[in-house]
Amino acid sequence: MTKHIRVRASGGRSTASELGQFSPVFVWLLRDFYLDLAEDNRKITPRDYLELALRPVQGGGRDISAKNAIRNSIRALFPDRECFTLVQPVNNEKDLQRLDQLPLSNFRSEFRSGLDGFTKFVLDRTRPKQLGASTMTGPILAGLTQSFLDAINNGDVPTISSAWQVYYDCL
Repeated sequence: MTKHIRVRASGGRSTASELGQFSPVFVWLLRDFYLDLAEDNRKITPRDYLELALRPVQGGGRDISAKNAIRNSIRALFPDRECFTLVQPVNNEKDLQRLDQLPLSNFRSEFRSGLDGFTKFVLDRTRPKQLGASTMTGPILAGLTQSFLDAINNGDVPTISSAWQVYYDCL
């Protein structure tokens, strides 16, 4: 993203942390999670688990460098992060093959509880994107998307602030 999108038209490449201010919350949902959430013999939260997973790995080599680059990018581009873990929804293997046909009442209570927490988070945290007092609408999102695609297809670098300003000036 830092190579292909800029926050401002001037000033060269944007940093991942600059782009992070425009990023939505990063939500990592882990289904069929069976690990004990513990680190150094103490209980940890799913969010702690995510943060531990995003820590750089020690060592050298191209593979480790690539893994660390991804971890660093996620941390910088998504400063607001959350993780949810869901146990396996049902115990019976045949039921796993037809989850879409089962009523939610047939799912394990631990799964339903975790799903309720995840749903509440999404509903509580979902907000329309805003720039100042202006709220992004569907047509504005479509226009911004087209603006970004046009810039990329023409070999240009899309600029977030310019693209937002063009569409909000038209309101």
